[in-house]
Amino acid sequence: MKKTIFALLTMAIACALTACGPSALEIKEMSSDCDFNVEIRYVPNDSIAIFMGNAIYVATSQLVSGNLYPLSISTRTDIDSRAPTDVVNSDEEFAAYINRRVPGVSHFGIVIDENSGNEIGFEKSSAIQMFDNFFSKAYPGSNVVYFDSRNGSLVSAKKLH
Repeated sequence: MKKTIFALLTMAIACALTACGPSALEIKEMSSDCDFNVEIRYVPNDSIAIFMGNAIYVATSQLVSGNLYPLSISTRTDIDSRAPTDVVNSDEEFAAYINRRVPGVSHFGIVIDENSGNEIGFEKSSAIQMFDNFFSKAYPGSNVVYFDSRNGSLVSAKKLH
């Protein structure tokens, strides 16, 4: 009897916690509202961020030190094309880089792929805080949403500010 009650209580708590988060449709809406995304994922032997469209793809290895700079960024029209690499050395340079490519940006997404845990020394919370602090400082009044990604799909979202 106690096991049955415990199982029912556990299921009720799990359902309540699941119901508190945004639905898949709400997550898609939140992501489509983002003008610019930072996507962080584990990419072995990668040291250059790739900027395509309105997103910058950053390898976890670039963030292990806890310092974003210097950040090497290659702007591409497609993933296979080669392009020169820009080196960004400060928050001001990074904001200017973003503003040149996505003018009027104010809604940001931070996406961390589940494979990021494969990088030794990578701390998800530190990376989120690093980019959230950057967006807050460089873009006062902006909106920032954190997303978890699994197998290329967004599975959760949380508004940071």
